[in-house]
Amino acid sequence: MILILARRFDDPSANRMVETIQAAGGEVLFVTLTSMEQLSSLAIANRPGGGYDCVLRIDGNVINLNQISAAWIWRNWHPLGVDDAYQHIYGRRDQWAFVDQEWRAFYRGFIMTLGYHGIFCVNPPPFNSAFEEKCCQLMLAAEVGLQIPSTLYTARLPLAQEFYQEHDGKIIYKPFKGFTRISQPESDGSVRVARLLTNRVAEEHLVERPNFMPTPGIFQPYIEKQLELRIVVVGKRIFSCAIHSQSSERSREDWRRYDFENTPYALYDLPEEISAKLLLLMERMNLVFGSIDMIVTPEGEHVFLEVNPNGQFDWLTHMLGLPIYQYLAQMLMQGTTDYQIDALDEVRHAV
Repeated sequence: MILILARRFDDPSANRMVETIQAAGGEVLFVTLTSMEQLSSLAIANRPGGGYDCVLRIDGNVINLNQISAAWIWRNWHPLGVDDAYQHIYGRRDQWAFVDQEWRAFYRGFIMTLGYHGIFCVNPPPFNSAFEEKCCQLMLAAEVGLQIPSTLYTARLPLAQEFYQEHDGKIIYKPFKGFTRISQPESDGSVRVARLLTNRVAEEHLVERPNFMPTPGIFQPYIEKQLELRIVVVGKRIFSCAIHSQSSERSREDWRRYDFENTPYALYDLPEEISAKLLLLMERMNLVFGSIDMIVTPEGEHVFLEVNPNGQFDWLTHMLGLPIYQYLAQMLMQGTTDYQIDALDEVRHAV
């Protein structure tokens, strides 16, 4: 049985993964945050005569973890304050903090239990969440021989100002985490969502203001782009997409400001040397799946930016027809990064 963990039942990637595994003859247990909160328990006890049992009860099912061969941990998951179940305490800071910390602790413990029970996890805990952090990623990328941007992590504006001057005023800022602000629901139930992405830095941005709250950020030189790459690693195989982000004013600084109509996407033939270094990086990070962002400069240099252990890839399967779901399903069903793909059509990938 394959366990799929997602935030919601309407998650499109999770649902396509369920369909793909079932179409290949696999059995799936699909678990969401809501079902865990309302309908679950995990019991761990000694077994008479030796050993132990871990039993998950969820949504009317009683599952011994021995029945689960692999787990897809799709997106780290935590209570969301906009959910109806939390509206009565979301504004009460102490109560919300307790509810939030308890669910996060249970989730982390449950995921660790899966990994140390011998279940093949995509990605293995604790690395599934540990390598959402950026600092160590760049260090390891440089260690395996990838080109990285000079990077300053700081909350001190004077140091950011120095960095700005060193790079002739051509730098960018990005947050450590993809920050999203969700408004309280309107009368019609709608909410407004604002995202903080990569931005060019102007000198006035580095001026200290009243009530300034020092918060660490990531500062890097602005790198001229020929292309941006979204690279998806599935075990030992790599799918590469070229994003012509410079074709659109909207996506020039960060292709995640999507402008699909004006931004061409195409398959990309990643150099073997870069592919080998990326696979080595994934091995160093103990990750078996990830979405990697790189820049190709006008001079043809490949610059590593980051890897997201839970990075989105669904749009690549729609736009370019890449069989990422099928490959991921085979890796889960076979429980190894060296999965066989004899029954699948070969497309652009590197081994």
